Amino acid sequence: MPSLSRIASAVLVVGLAVGQASPAAAAGDARSRRQEIEAQRAKAAAQLNVLRASQAQIQSALDALDQNVQGQQGAVAQANQAADAAGVALGRAQRDEAATEARVAGLRDRLAEVAIEAYMGTTTAAAFDMLRSGNLTEIARRQEYQSLSIGDSTASLDQLRAAREDLQARRKAAQRAKDQTIARRAEVQKRLNALTQSQKQQEKLVDDVENKIDIATGQSNQLAQQSSQLAAQIAAQGTSSSSVVRTSGTICLSTVRGITVACSIAGKLDQMLGAAANDGFVLSGGGYRDPSQQIAVRQENCGNSQYAIYQEPPNSCHPPTAYPGTSMHEQGLAIDFTWNGSTISSHGSPAWQWLNAHAATYGFYNLPSEPWHWSVNGH
Repeated sequence: MPSLSRIASAVLVVGLAVGQASPAAAAGDARSRRQEIEAQRAKAAAQLNVLRASQAQIQSALDALDQNVQGQQGAVAQANQAADAAGVALGRAQRDEAATEARVAGLRDRLAEVAIEAYMGTTTAAAFDMLRSGNLTEIARRQEYQSLSIGDSTASLDQLRAAREDLQARRKAAQRAKDQTIARRAEVQKRLNALTQSQKQQEKLVDDVENKIDIATGQSNQLAQQSSQLAAQIAAQGTSSSSVVRTSGTICLSTVRGITVACSIAGKLDQMLGAAANDGFVLSGGGYRDPSQQIAVRQENCGNSQYAIYQEPPNSCHPPTAYPGTSMHEQGLAIDFTWNGSTISSHGSPAWQWLNAHAATYGFYNLPSEPWHWSVNGH
């Protein structure tokens, strides 16, 4: 990923390109000024490409970070659930241990009572009373219950002690599990915090690059505006290196980069062809037609008869062709464009797509049925 210093350097170059003054500009030579501005525009476009590539790389890194953050957020949620479950298990073990302790304590109290009774002779005195009464059966029954009570209590106490020890072990295990899950949750949260911080830094980089792209784009647009103004000035003065001015009847014609059009649109056409060339599309084509040329086109597309030439409906010709005297070509206000040596015959052509995106800016509009035909009014 390019550093911000490299990106800032790219923008600085664009800024210097805008700010440099040329000797040609000082001399007032419009053509030289425009050539230099076009060179500056090319440099600015290259620097914008660098910035946009940097922006794409940073955005890609940010997308990867977003995925990592989402993964860590899921891990944090799982860690929280595990910690909650461990806490519940620990609480249950602690409650079971407390209940067992209470039962152990109760049995201890019962054994203590039996021992006190034996020590105080309460049980023996009761036995003498029964002997005096002669009820030997009752005496035997009571002694048996007493023995069973002491034995059962002792066995129960042993079992409860074992259970208590088991519960203590379980409680310690539950405590360890809780401690481990809390530690895991803290570690996962730490990773999430680090990723979130990196995410914020990447977002700041994206914002910085976007700001620099905005600045560079604004400077490039200023260059384009200057170039357009100079092109208009050159066209008005008839001094464009790519223009030849002549007249045909009452129409002022100018040949711009090999295409002859009315002088009124020569400057805009020159600007558009220059912009297209800067974007990799070198366009050619046919513009102005004199009346004889329009008749020849009608003959080719409609037929050789007088009816075909002068009365056949334009849409019946292949391709549709305007009546002689009514074509925008005869006014020098339309162009049939070619690209790479071929007529632009499809709306899927990259050259048509460029024109469709930009031509209206320069005052040219397409006749939908003819991808190659562009004029000042779309006819």
